[in-house]
Amino acid sequence: MTYPPNGEPSHNQYYGAQPAPSGPPTGAFPGQPAAPGYPPQYGEPAAPGYPPPQFGEPAAPGYPPQPQYGAPQYPPPTGAFPSQPPGPPPTGAFPGQPAAPGYPPQYAPPPGYPPQPPPTQSWQAPGPPPGGPRGTLPWVLISVIAGVVVLALVGGVLAIRQLTSSDDPETPGAQSASTTGATTTGPALPTRAPTKGATPTKAAAPAKYAAPGDLCSSDLTALGPYAAKKEKSTPNVRKTGDVARSDCDFDLRMSSGVKVTFGIKTQVYATADDAKDYFDVGYDADKKRFFDADLSGLGEQSYGTNRDWDIGSKTSDYTIRLVDSNLYFSVSLVTFGTSFVPKDQLKPKVIDEAKALIAKLPKA
Repeated sequence: MTYPPNGEPSHNQYYGAQPAPSGPPTGAFPGQPAAPGYPPQYGEPAAPGYPPPQFGEPAAPGYPPQPQYGAPQYPPPTGAFPSQPPGPPPTGAFPGQPAAPGYPPQYAPPPGYPPQPPPTQSWQAPGPPPGGPRGTLPWVLISVIAGVVVLALVGGVLAIRQLTSSDDPETPGAQSASTTGATTTGPALPTRAPTKGATPTKAAAPAKYAAPGDLCSSDLTALGPYAAKKEKSTPNVRKTGDVARSDCDFDLRMSSGVKVTFGIKTQVYATADDAKDYFDVGYDADKKRFFDADLSGLGEQSYGTNRDWDIGSKTSDYTIRLVDSNLYFSVSLVTFGTSFVPKDQLKPKVIDEAKALIAKLPKA
């Protein structure tokens, strides 16, 4: 038995002789170089011009050139309906790509159609509207109206200033020396005439009364039966600021034993206006409560009040208040008994006593 050089039995020794391969031997494995003079085992020889060149590569000799990107691949499209005109032939794959040689641009309108605006993207800001920015006309109108209002206000101010600063018209025929060239002689005329109808300032009236002092020595004869017996008198003389005050309260009794009080109050002011102001305040208050009537013959202005009330005894009161120049004066007669005293009995006695007292007050 014959062994191969490596000392192991061959295939033919175990299985018998096998038929020889029909072609020339090549490489045992893919990629192994073929024997000299044989083509590669795994691949048929390429025919001339194969494989076809890729886009952008030169074609093999004898083959037509391959289309480039952007060249037309299909016949030009037509409209979906018979009446729709055919659209432009496709060119570049994307907008803006140059068309292939010999073809019109992709977005050019077909003959006979008006030019279309260039496409825009959704993120692009729209251009300004025709006719200028929006709102221009209203602002122009507002500016014009504001100018007219300002001019009207300025004109009104100037006219008012002219009216308020103009002097009275000059004497007829008289002109200024600057316009006539003549030299004026004599005193100049007043520029303004005195205002007609103006009320002259009223001078303050001089004080008429002086401080009265103690009034408890006053004669009460005019009270008649209400001053039949004088039990007590209480003076109160003082000065508060510019006001000289003097009061006196009398405790009296009638012959029948009815208790009576009579009070005198005086306030002498520095001016008549101050006295009048105080009188008006009391007048307005008494008008709403116990007012009887306005009186005459007692100072510049006077009035009386009357009331009856029960405080455990029947009480009747009649009071007179008056103002005369810088004097404020009041007297009050009150009775306390088992019955009210009619006003018609009290009022005349109080009026007579008030006139007697005012006549004896000291004058300024």
